[in-house]
Amino acid sequence: MGDRYLPSLDAFMLDENEQTAIAEALATIDPWGWEPGGAKQQAIVAAKVKIRDYHMARHNSRCCYCRVNLHGAGHFMTDREHLLPKSVPNFKPLSYTMWNLGIACKRCNLEYKKSKTDFVVDLNNTAALEDSDNYRFIHPNFDLYLEHLARSAVEDHDSVIVKYTVTPGSEKGAYTYAYFNLRGLEVGSFDEAQGVEMLVDLGEGALEARALADQYGQ
Repeated sequence: MGDRYLPSLDAFMLDENEQTAIAEALATIDPWGWEPGGAKQQAIVAAKVKIRDYHMARHNSRCCYCRVNLHGAGHFMTDREHLLPKSVPNFKPLSYTMWNLGIACKRCNLEYKKSKTDFVVDLNNTAALEDSDNYRFIHPNFDLYLEHLARSAVEDHDSVIVKYTVTPGSEKGAYTYAYFNLRGLEVGSFDEAQGVEMLVDLGEGALEARALADQYGQ
């Protein structure tokens, strides 16, 4: 299966100084947190910026888990996410591996994902770590998000609708929805005077959110 996003992971490049610095970092006890100072430090920082920007481009500046817009959010709201956590000794060598990295909002990463590994089917099968089937939630690099889950949103001043729709039959979509408590991000308020015209282009998910808002008086 080819890469599900563009630009492709195979096209990612670091310069020679950045590659050398990362190789040295991977030989330390804390590869991602290594701070050697000087030119090597600058190379590490430059590499991390490239990694962030590359994954932002692949996911159109959205959180890889909840699809919240992170454009212009800065480092206070945005994390370079390690799917297989860098705090686990076995996964430290993957600290700079692009398929193990993504972009996540602070909410998804720090409140829900944390350093857990319960979303992996078989942690002991190293050959399967690059296999989509070995992950219970939507993998940011191995799975196309829209094949499993869709986020519909519309906002007009104080009126907001946000709705997630799990693709029928998608276990990954349902798992991701529950794992990151995406229900907690859904909003169903909308001004009746606006009508439904603004929702039509968003599809069934937004219309469903409007129907729920009407049903529960939100």
